[in-house]
Amino acid sequence: MHRVLRTALATLGLAAAALSATAQTDWPNRPIKWVVPFAPGGPTDAISRVLSARLAESLGQGVVIENRSGASGAIGSEFVARAAPDGYTVVFGTQSTHASNLVFFPNMAFDPIRDFQPLTLVGTSCLALIVPPNVPVSTARELVEWIGRQGGAASYGTAAAGSSQHVAAELMLRNSNVRATHVPYRGSGAAMPDLLGGRLTFMFDNLPSSLPLARSGKVKALAQTCAKRSPSAPDLPTMVEAGFKDFVIEGWYGVFAPARTPRAIADRLSAEINKALRHPESMERWKTLGFDPIGSTPDALSERQRGDLDYWRRMIEFTGVKVE
Repeated sequence: MHRVLRTALATLGLAAAALSATAQTDWPNRPIKWVVPFAPGGPTDAISRVLSARLAESLGQGVVIENRSGASGAIGSEFVARAAPDGYTVVFGTQSTHASNLVFFPNMAFDPIRDFQPLTLVGTSCLALIVPPNVPVSTARELVEWIGRQGGAASYGTAAAGSSQHVAAELMLRNSNVRATHVPYRGSGAAMPDLLGGRLTFMFDNLPSSLPLARSGKVKALAQTCAKRSPSAPDLPTMVEAGFKDFVIEGWYGVFAPARTPRAIADRLSAEINKALRHPESMERWKTLGFDPIGSTPDALSERQRGDLDYWRRMIEFTGVKVE
């Protein structure tokens, strides 16, 4: 009896392994869901739409964008963390959703490291300090001086509480000993109408979404938070050049699948996304978005993700940024 049971179990194991191998070999045979954990209109959405279009061409399958915003990107990220690890659901994560959120929300319902399979580090982008045309300043220094004269009436928007935009704004305010009211939104795209309408004083927004607005005259770009001037904005001074010592904040974008996604599928996805990233049409689009593409292996993204946790713990402690 025991021999028969062992034989049956072995047969079932071999069948399951064969089925798994067949599923991996057959992948993809249906559309892939690409989750953006922020509202439409922001840089994560814009970059995702370029990449998903190229990826669909390469794979011969549809890649469907689904925006699931809220809770500083946690809602969309958790959805993917709980999805089947079969290569048909991915999330376009950021430094905040997959690194610093772990500092702000230690009791999250998911772990941004343990519950995901990194695929590729898509690229990096710094922030631009922007103001609406009605704010009478032309440099970052002039802005903090002007804010100081407003008696606390100035305000700034962010994509979410605890985001890199939030940390950047508080870093500038604390270094300058001035105050402004924080107004968090559900994504950069949601905040932008209020900035354009002059209802916000300033904003640190991602360079990819800020540059087109600055070029069209809808906002004034005062500085960027890169360590060196981005090739896409060579005329825009860095915050260090503007007189803010050690002011460097660079974010990153990466694609993640649920943990336990088969490595063969993860490697294929990584390779295909990297190919989409370097497609000639994509490269032209990155120039207009102010986005610096990288592309990497899954292991390289994992290393970047873990390394950033230590950096953001120190930065958050210094600025005192909290998420209520």
